[in-house]
Amino acid sequence: MNIDRMLERCQRLEERAAALYHRFVVSGGTTRGVRALWTALAREEDGHARSLAAVRSNLSVTAAETRIDGWDETLAEIERCLAVQDLSPGASVDQQLSIALDLEMTELEALRQTLLSATGQPEGEADPTDHAVRLADAAETFSTDSRVRLQTALLRARERLTRA
Repeated sequence: MNIDRMLERCQRLEERAAALYHRFVVSGGTTRGVRALWTALAREEDGHARSLAAVRSNLSVTAAETRIDGWDETLAEIERCLAVQDLSPGASVDQQLSIALDLEMTELEALRQTLLSATGQPEGEADPTDHAVRLADAAETFSTDSRVRLQTALLRARERLTRA
């Protein structure tokens, strides 16, 4: 797939992730901390989508035709995670955290970073893993659900491996 198409696809995935978190803000219960988490994550995803859109708008014709392959399974997994956007508005905070942790365990951020790197665009974030760490911290604070706890442990383990 050419890089322009990959940038567009990744931008749409980031927009869908932001929309999911915006929906969680509305249905995130009465806990201020949970709503603040979803608001912050939604803003970050919105920013990711905007950064990809900016790269696309400044991409040269030659660069736009560059191919980037090997991401089909990753894209399918991200799509699967985002398919939960039809989640009923009454989803519990545990269900929302579980969905967010599943999404964070995908390679959406790795794909975005790869695309930015391939187009010569450095990422402005100080540390892209902060997003995942903040979600893991919140999950430990707001949930005692065993599934959420397991997902949190897995996410933390992956982040430690990524940093090593």
